[in-house]
Amino acid sequence: MIYSDLTNWERERHTFPAPVRRAIERLMETDLDALPAGRHSFGEPGMYLLINEPVTSDWQDVKPETHKLHTDIQLLLSGRERMRVAKASEEQIITDDRYETQDIAFYDNVRNEQTIDMVPGDFVVLFPTDIHRPNCSVEEDMPIRKAVVKVHGDLFATGPQNE
Repeated sequence: MIYSDLTNWERERHTFPAPVRRAIERLMETDLDALPAGRHSFGEPGMYLLINEPVTSDWQDVKPETHKLHTDIQLLLSGRERMRVAKASEEQIITDDRYETQDIAFYDNVRNEQTIDMVPGDFVVLFPTDIHRPNCSVEEDMPIRKAVVKVHGDLFATGPQNE
């Protein structure tokens, strides 16, 4: 997992994997406020953008999830969000496996979760080994708007395009 914000992006960008850099560069070049909620193409095969407008809720009402094929880059655009994260391991038991049809699996109980309170401009990069519980309320339920870039694992393969 990577946690950062757009203010520090220029200073930290060289430390990020190439597909993450490309995705964040596109986010910064895109008028995200003009895009409606939903799925949008995002400049290269294996990468797409979701604009989500959920209402946060108590963390206990949100199922933890992982993805097998995609890395998520979640950028908060408005509101406040608590993101809970933990590392996937054999101790963490999947209770609803939808990897084959939807590239998502859910957990009932997750150990050693950490919390990150996000404000607009904050982003997290969630790799397939990161269990995450998004859209949790910080203090009270509220509507939020976020950009989620889905980056297929094939884009992380070594090669000249990833240098």
